[in-house]
Amino acid sequence: MKRETSGSALFMRISVAAFFILFGLVGIASYNSDLNRLGRAIASMFGGTGDVLSLVIAILALASGIVLLLGLFVRDISRYMSAAAWAVVVFWGLRIVYVFFANNALEPDALTWLEQLSMAVVILAAVVSLARRT
Repeated sequence: MKRETSGSALFMRISVAAFFILFGLVGIASYNSDLNRLGRAIASMFGGTGDVLSLVIAILALASGIVLLLGLFVRDISRYMSAAAWAVVVFWGLRIVYVFFANNALEPDALTWLEQLSMAVVILAAVVSLARRT
């Protein structure tokens, strides 16, 4: 299949890569914020564990963004781009299930939940589109 390269596909790849890089950096930076440390301390007082999953998600998002961005500049990585893009699809899909259905279904209210879910699904659709193009 011929690989399609267009201005819009390039813009979408750069935009999605930038989103994942920024999402990961914000997640990593906020993991050690005073408020998050307080939340983990309170959770541990009641027998809960620290929310390591949010840190793992942030690291995976950062790595995903870097791989998507590197695919534009490094030729040797281009043959791995399809597998990497599909891994991002799986990762983001699992994140949607965890955040929107297993953890906070319809929170804080249905309209806000649907708006945030729709943004996450738009990002998933963009990544699927990128995965099909590689």
